Amino acid sequence: MTNDDILRFVGRYSLGRDSNPRNYKDSLHFLRFKVPGGIITSEQLRGVAELTQKYSKNLAEITDREDIQLHWVRSEDSMEIFKIMEDLGFTTDMCGQGFGGARYGDARNIILCPVSGIDKSELIDGRPLMEKLTKFLIGNPDFLDMPKKFKFSISACGSDCVRGITNDLAYVGVKKGEEIGYTLFIGGSAGSTQPGPRLAKRLNVFVRPEDAFDVGIGMIKIHRDHSNRETKVKARFKWLVNEWGAKKIQSMVEENLGRKFEFFDGPAFIENSNHEGIHPQSQGGKYYVNVPLLGGRLSNDEMIFFADLAENYGSSELRLTPTQNIIIPDVKDRIEVVKVLSENNFSMEGPNLKWSSIGCSSDFCGKTIEPHVKQMTADLVNYLIGNFELDLLNESGIVIQANGCPNHCCASSLSEIGLSGAVVKIEGELIQTYSILLGGGVDPNAILGRVIERSIPHNQMNEKIASLINNYITIRQESERFRDFCNRFSEEELKNYLKVKNR
Repeated sequence: MTNDDILRFVGRYSLGRDSNPRNYKDSLHFLRFKVPGGIITSEQLRGVAELTQKYSKNLAEITDREDIQLHWVRSEDSMEIFKIMEDLGFTTDMCGQGFGGARYGDARNIILCPVSGIDKSELIDGRPLMEKLTKFLIGNPDFLDMPKKFKFSISACGSDCVRGITNDLAYVGVKKGEEIGYTLFIGGSAGSTQPGPRLAKRLNVFVRPEDAFDVGIGMIKIHRDHSNRETKVKARFKWLVNEWGAKKIQSMVEENLGRKFEFFDGPAFIENSNHEGIHPQSQGGKYYVNVPLLGGRLSNDEMIFFADLAENYGSSELRLTPTQNIIIPDVKDRIEVVKVLSENNFSMEGPNLKWSSIGCSSDFCGKTIEPHVKQMTADLVNYLIGNFELDLLNESGIVIQANGCPNHCCASSLSEIGLSGAVVKIEGELIQTYSILLGGGVDPNAILGRVIERSIPHNQMNEKIASLINNYITIRQESERFRDFCNRFSEEELKNYLKVKNR
């Protein structure tokens, strides 16, 4: 890498700038490690723990793209950190945030079903495709100056556990007759850039595994060569898909391949799961243990603990998940692992929303004041656990996804309960507020949530959501899930259900 190459990275990922009066954590830069497919070894995790101890105040975060983030990174330490990262086998993202124009976008970490290769219901192991795409794209100068970032996802477990519906290109494992391959979704994005949040459009095609790589490269080339470079707000692939239509994009990929796709309109998603808890693997006698972290933050000591756990009870491999959790695969003695986890304050008990709810890192980007998003999310989840029965919470399918701003880093519009933060002046005082979105969700029938109330002070949130759930319990139809309940009523009716009695 030349000095000119290095300068393209310097200062480009800056969150929590010290000039921002809300940046009480005084974190000048953050650094994101790409962890391809979220698959990491115990040795690599130990290396990350050492980095956090030396450079990141003993804190790392698992992101909803299966990455790892460090904060409080000083620019003068960056070259040493990059060297250690390289030795550990990691790289980072290119970033266009520090530039005025639509440029310097790259392929973000390829997100993979976190139980690929070990899930009993999996149709096809997505790891080989993920590895081939990653190897081709990382550091490839032909794909480091795209109009904006490009996001891939790969899953074949029957569930949209990677939120592929919000990716630029989602590969979804399907079965056509006796053949196993992929169908495709394109142009998804949860963010507010034009044309706004978009669910990816399905291409009714069947892609054989041997063609999947060429299809992906053909798709990202279309983004690189044809997406909007005039302005950042139109630079995502979703804008091009919206302007051109999915059929035109499909035709261009077919032209590059030199053949037409086979038609396929069979089911893509058949269930709704984030692989919560403990499950038997396809490898007999082994289990994977999905540990809920509720926000994804780990100290260096906790990372060392998980590295030890993977070495002592598994195969020294760990998986990071899109729900900011960590999985220990290849476990034989699951009962002992649960015991060790409990002794170290990692409980495997609780409803699914404890595994599935996520929040962004708003306390580092200056977009919120206390309580910040991760704390707000944890407080609300724990309040619901303390006030409603476990079976009810699981049957309802409630998931909470929260963001600190309209960028929707954690896709609040794609959750049964979504929170979107804003700092508002109320009676002369700055207050952290959240808008409430209801009725969103992924597989098998994805839908964007609706904004029902805006700028709700944080200290009213628990009671409002509890009021809504109590109304759901009282008037839901038989076996009706919470998302369907919300979408059965008007915004005005839902707003009324959010009202707290005697207030």
